[in-house]
Order: sequence, then C-alpha cells, then structure tokens
Amino acid sequence: MTNQPYSSLQALKELDPDRYLACLYLPSGVREHIASLWAFDAEVSRIPGLVSEPMPGEIRIQWWRDLIKSGNNVGSGPLAEKLMETIDAYDLPRETFDNYLQARIFDLYQDPMPDTGSFEGYLGETISILFQHAGTILCEKKRSLLADASGHAGMAIGIARLLAGTARSRAKGQIFLPQDILEKHSLNRETWLADEIFEEHLAALEEMIRIARYHLTFARSVLGQLPRPTRSAFLQLAFVEPVLKEIGNHRLRTFSQPVTLPPLKRNWHLLLASLRQVP
Repeated sequence: MTNQPYSSLQALKELDPDRYLACLYLPSGVREHIASLWAFDAEVSRIPGLVSEPMPGEIRIQWWRDLIKSGNNVGSGPLAEKLMETIDAYDLPRETFDNYLQARIFDLYQDPMPDTGSFEGYLGETISILFQHAGTILCEKKRSLLADASGHAGMAIGIARLLAGTARSRAKGQIFLPQDILEKHSLNRETWLADEIFEEHLAALEEMIRIARYHLTFARSVLGQLPRPTRSAFLQLAFVEPVLKEIGNHRLRTFSQPVTLPPLKRNWHLLLASLRQVP
C-alpha cells in the first residue's frame, strides 16, 4: 500500500472545515496553493491552544519565522513544504509572513488590544494579507483594488470570527475588543471578563457588529470591480452576515458559548455566493 501524497486541501479539511468548503469552489489549478495559505493560518492560529505558557508558543512561531526567512524547508514537514512552494511559485513577499507571525504572538498573551488602530493592524497582518495573496495567485491584475478588497474583507471576517469566539476568548482571559471600544461603553478588562453580563456588554457587541457590516459592505462593493477569477478568493465572506445575525439574535448566549452555523446553512450560503461570484 503506497502512501497518499500530502494535500493542503485535505489538511485544511481537518483544521478549518469552513475554509475547506470555500476552497472547493476555487479553480483546480490553484486550489492546493491557496489551501496551503489557509492551512498555514489555521495551524498557527491553534498554537495558543496547544501550549500552557506563552514561551513554547513563541518558540513555535519563531520556528516558522526562521523557516520562511531562510527558505530552507528541508525536513520541515509537508505543510511547511507546501507553503514554501506556494511562496516561491508566486513570489509572495516573505516579509508579509514575518509580519503575520509577529502579530500572532499577541494571541499567546492576555494583553488587551490597545485601540481600534492596533486592532485594524492586527487583522490586516493576520487575515487581510492572506486574502491579498490568494487574490494574487488567482489573478495579478488590479492590485490596488485587490488590496482594498482584502483590507475590508479581513476586517469583516476577522470581527465575525472573534465575536463568534467570544465565549472561548473570555474563558482564556483574552480580550480582542479594542480598549477604546470598551471604554466607550464604560467597560474594562475586569467587567468584560466578569460572569455577569450587563447592557454595556451588549452595546459593545452591537457596535462591533456594525463595524463588521460596514467593512462587509465596502468589501462587496470593491469586489464587483475585480476580475471574476479573483473574486473566488473571497467566498468566505458568505459566512459573515449569517454569523453576525446569529450573534445579534442570541446576544447573551454569545458570552457563554461559541456561535456556529449549522452545516446545511454554511453550504447554502457558500453555494449562493459562488453563483453570484460577488459574496
């Protein structure tokens, strides 16, 4: 019995089923390359959950930084090899991956997100840049529009994911909401993480939902100006509005359990987005 060759797509199926589904709608010629980006992100994102203290997590992140900077992937493992293959094939800037990994160090600690500007920078370096790389793989035209669409998409998807995982982050003592948003609603670290939920918590949650919808609207408007092949990189936007609706409908429950979409609903929204080609 021969071993099956490594597949970034199959790895992604285990690491992140939603993004796996979105990748199935991509052109077959680039599917593995784009899946390698999302599998890398999913692998790095789970590091905080695999370590009991920040230092082992920092060591793992530094391993990735050294690997990508050096370009020497001998013995690095199949996921890393696929990622390096993608970086080389499309000449993706290595410094953007270093910035990504530097930003991910924040996930290992319980420091508050300082302000909205820092929050936007964090999502830009960890989510938006990967959309930009995926769009580049699909089509290199209209790079300024691609950067604009990626920026707004990263904010919309990033906020939706973080809000959906509010219960998990609170349980770990983490706060991804910007400090200035918390202060605007008379909240601080202690009150946000407290067991009792007040109207101020819900008001902060609703403001973040409004910000996500603002960026979702702009992402969609810019996507309409991009070449049709490039738009398929953004099919994950199909999950944003349904997730935000779930959060808005259940408000209090968001603080006690993660928000997820039923598989049938996920597939339906993804299918509609693929047919429209503008999520």
